[in-house]
Amino acid sequence: MSGRSWFAALGVLCLGCTPSRHDAGSGADPAGSAGVAVAEPAIGRPAGPPGAVAPAVALVPPEAPAAGAPPAAAEEAAPAGPSRVYAKSRQVWIRSAPRPKAQWIGFLSIGGSVRLKSPEPSRGAGDCPAFYAVEPRGYVCVDGERATLDAADPMLKTLLAHAPRVDQPLPYLYGESLGLKRLLNVEGIDAPAWPAGIHDLRHIQVRPRSSVAWTKEVEAGGATWLWASDLTFVPKDKVKPYEPATFEGVHLGPDVRLPLAFFRRKPRPKYRLTDENQLEKTDAVWERLDRVGLTGRSKRAGKLTYLETRDDGRWVLERDAVVVKPRKSRNPWGRRIQLGGEAPAPPAEGPRNTWIEIAALDGWLIAYEDDRPVFATLISAGRNGADEPERSESPEPVVPPSTTPLGQYHINRKWVTKTLITPHVNADDWIEAEVPWSQHFFSKYLLHAAYWHNNWGDGQSGGCVNLSPVDAKWLFHWTDPPVPEGWYAVQVTRKDPSTRLVIHR
Repeated sequence: MSGRSWFAALGVLCLGCTPSRHDAGSGADPAGSAGVAVAEPAIGRPAGPPGAVAPAVALVPPEAPAAGAPPAAAEEAAPAGPSRVYAKSRQVWIRSAPRPKAQWIGFLSIGGSVRLKSPEPSRGAGDCPAFYAVEPRGYVCVDGERATLDAADPMLKTLLAHAPRVDQPLPYLYGESLGLKRLLNVEGIDAPAWPAGIHDLRHIQVRPRSSVAWTKEVEAGGATWLWASDLTFVPKDKVKPYEPATFEGVHLGPDVRLPLAFFRRKPRPKYRLTDENQLEKTDAVWERLDRVGLTGRSKRAGKLTYLETRDDGRWVLERDAVVVKPRKSRNPWGRRIQLGGEAPAPPAEGPRNTWIEIAALDGWLIAYEDDRPVFATLISAGRNGADEPERSESPEPVVPPSTTPLGQYHINRKWVTKTLITPHVNADDWIEAEVPWSQHFFSKYLLHAAYWHNNWGDGQSGGCVNLSPVDAKWLFHWTDPPVPEGWYAVQVTRKDPSTRLVIHR
């Protein structure tokens, strides 16, 4: 995080890569359980530029018949039976079988809904009165308190007013805590008796430099309060709003191709070739976070190397640029990488063969459809660099603090938002609230949006791969496993496709 130093007994740690632990029954999420947000996502792979958004799947209860309509019209409009299940809690688990402790494969969140496979329940088990099969797979316990079949449920309608904007790169408004206490009730604010599981009671005290996510403001008692994502209250004067990051990467195709250069930290000068075939600095610059295509031509001048750009023959000093191009000539399946042309059509059968190349120290990412790069951007990896995970006494290999793990991995879990927590000895935890578009690939490490900084290209994180919110949203919808319509999170099964990550220095 920009300007943040985190000190702990065993080293420097960063929020955003050590999620909380919360048992969800058999197969509990080893990467931690989110303090999740309050609406269903619109899940589908966007085909447009990274700023484009997938269409939202709005939860709109069915309309009542118009006043004076004949009974027959009302009967024709009435459904034959329930068609969807609606979430009234932050985590409504989707299980692999109709049993309370069956493996979780996803969940719904507040206000989200998913289509039923049948209006008839599959069975009841344990404390669950009825499990229903849902699309495209899995079972949800419907108990009326955490989940309902009634789209007109009054509490469900109330919760929808606090839904996040899942069609936006940032589903919530976000800010930095100045040190505060979250309240369950505020005198003068009429809040209902929420269903079980709404409030996240683990961290009532929010230490300075942690973050807060909220949906709206409300006035009461001469003060302004923020209605936080878990429907607790936060004093507005104890929160410093973040400036939204607007940086975004670039889609690649016939007109935009690798190699290309990004510019980090500060503006960089443009050079031109003189009549004497010498390189001369001009008054023009590429601004910080600008990008430009490269021709592939280079020129040495003493100890310096210059690269020719596609910007009207201008040149750039190589050390001023973040040069993005594949590190190897072949993809993980042995096919030669093609730098030009359209992405291949999805295969009629079998996996899409999506993969992501990440240069942790150089600070860039390329997304590929099989042998074609389709997207490139700047990222922020670990501020202490990158290293190979080492075996230790722990159940899995470990990486030094604030270091990104090198190697090959697969995306195995995805959350529309996920609250990340770093425990500290003898101190309150660091919290990053509702981190959007989180994708887990190894141990405590994720790809995710970072709303708290704008330092793209430089090492900034606690080991995770930070993306701008726009880029993170696009990548979330593009990668496998896909998140089914209405789901808020998904966990990969052996039958699911999974995007591969190749992380090198």
